[in-house]
Amino acid sequence: MRRIADVFEAEGIMPVEGYAGTESGQRRFEAACHEAALDLTTDADHQRLLRVHVEAIAEFGRNYDGELTLPAKALVQTLIHDGAPLDAEGNLTEALPAAVAVTLDLGDHSRLSRPEVIRAHLSRINAGVRDDPAATIAACKELLESACKFVLEDYDVAYSSKDDLLGLYKKAAETLRLNAESVPDSAKGSQAAQRALRSMSTVVQAVAELRNELGLGHGRTAPSQALARHARLTAALTTGVVQFLLDTWHVRREGEVA
Repeated sequence: MRRIADVFEAEGIMPVEGYAGTESGQRRFEAACHEAALDLTTDADHQRLLRVHVEAIAEFGRNYDGELTLPAKALVQTLIHDGAPLDAEGNLTEALPAAVAVTLDLGDHSRLSRPEVIRAHLSRINAGVRDDPAATIAACKELLESACKFVLEDYDVAYSSKDDLLGLYKKAAETLRLNAESVPDSAKGSQAAQRALRSMSTVVQAVAELRNELGLGHGRTAPSQALARHARLTAALTTGVVQFLLDTWHVRREGEVA
């Protein structure tokens, strides 16, 4: 069961909470509740599912002699019949487009003077998830730094090259009143809001530490131990914080109440 979940979740396909399918057997149900998260009218999700199948065949579709099991052979033939670029052994015969790990909604962010800077960070993040996780983790840190600097520059708040990521974030959070103390105790859901705001600072610190431990830099003498799942986790955490920063920045500037 865990191995089935792993091959789906390696592609960022998480199970649908409360899935109420009628598949017989726990393994079929486990696969189905992940597949339910996909939109199979899109090419991107078809490619993600194909990667899952290819990984599953390699992971547990062979017997002790290295030959495909009968169920694996049947799956391969079905995929080939449906047009998947596979050979008879279940190997891809052509490269699939790189999976997109994360995106940001920049559509309404008119105060973002150079959105191409953010998009370039996102491109580097997504390009390295599989082939260079360490580079993705490093790009996540840079994305956070850039987002904080855009906010600070818009408010004319000074920062220097000596400010590390956490220092930049704290300045931006203070400028945007993103601290637990800014939520009145009387506000509905105030305790949850305070915990969420504190967790953002924790996430930023974690990204900085991941970059130091697994990312690029510091003239390493040994290869990074970063794996694709580390890169995906860092990317998801980073873009969650960045999206909230950018959204709050624009709401504050428009004089609305966040």
